[in-house]
Amino acid sequence: MRGERLAVRPDDVASALTRTALAFGALDQQLRRHPLREAVLFRARLEAARQCAAVDGFLIDPWQLAASLEGLRPRIRGQDVYERGSEVDALRYAFEQYQWLARSSESQEERMTEALSRAALPVGRLGVLWGSALVFREWIEAGEPRAPFRGALVRLWQKEGVFSGLYPVTGAAAFRTGTSWDERRWIPAWLNALEHEAAGIRDMVHTLERSWRDARAQAGDQRRNSKAALAIDIIAAHPVISATTLAARLSVSVQAACVLLERFVERGLVVDVTRRSARRLFALKDLAPLREAVGVREKTVPGRKRGRPRVEEEGYPVDQDAVLPEGLFRPLPRWQANFSELEAAMKAVDSLACSVGV
Repeated sequence: MRGERLAVRPDDVASALTRTALAFGALDQQLRRHPLREAVLFRARLEAARQCAAVDGFLIDPWQLAASLEGLRPRIRGQDVYERGSEVDALRYAFEQYQWLARSSESQEERMTEALSRAALPVGRLGVLWGSALVFREWIEAGEPRAPFRGALVRLWQKEGVFSGLYPVTGAAAFRTGTSWDERRWIPAWLNALEHEAAGIRDMVHTLERSWRDARAQAGDQRRNSKAALAIDIIAAHPVISATTLAARLSVSVQAACVLLERFVERGLVVDVTRRSARRLFALKDLAPLREAVGVREKTVPGRKRGRPRVEEEGYPVDQDAVLPEGLFRPLPRWQANFSELEAAMKAVDSLACSVGV
């Protein structure tokens, strides 16, 4: 930390500090005991990882990241090997950003602990928002990567009581190209980015609440003892859910849960995001883009063994352009050993030995 003299004056950040603090307070109050909190945080972390990767030069589809996180195979849409490789690299980078924000490894925890230790004194002296802004800027000027401090911020908000959970608010937009790095301009820009991220999560809450209410209303025309409405509540509270998990939460059989899920799919309230017949995962219709980001698994041919099929097998059309002309490469005849010359030499040696009386 530098000396007591600060380039930023209170007048430079007072307005931004006030707006950001109010936005943070409103978001925490809204999500503190919200029934959709886990679903909201799932979406918010996807968006935060996308923003962090974007300002670092990696553009991704957040639903591809969601597919990877849920153990599904994301669809890679590149036109050639170079584009597909670039898309995979970007997806891997975004996954690392998600780890820093939500599922950190042991080595990442060590780096974040280091960042938090640097922030302790400035935060205690200037407050959590202003102090963390100054330390973040000095962290970058020291040549450190952005990701560890982003993860540290998520934990700092909870440690200082700003949020009741690990909310992924990092101010990534302050690192966009064209943003002034002058301290008196960058710190207000970073605070404004924090405010906009908090407001974006609040908008996300309203969107999910509206989808939840609509689905609940359309699932309500059941018997008096039906658990359809409760099932919608449980599905809405989870980012994605399986029939087994739904059955356990409803205290019903897996078959009964499957019947409810199929009924919801037919009515367009719920989507199957896995594109497969077994181990299916479901979510409210707002997660339909996740289904489009999941790669389609190739169907197996009945009776076909493992391995690459022969080109002449039924059901696998032969590409005439890829077939070599007949006779261009003929298989070599099987090699057979010829010991006639060796046997003749051995007989000659035996004859010579007899003639000399050996």
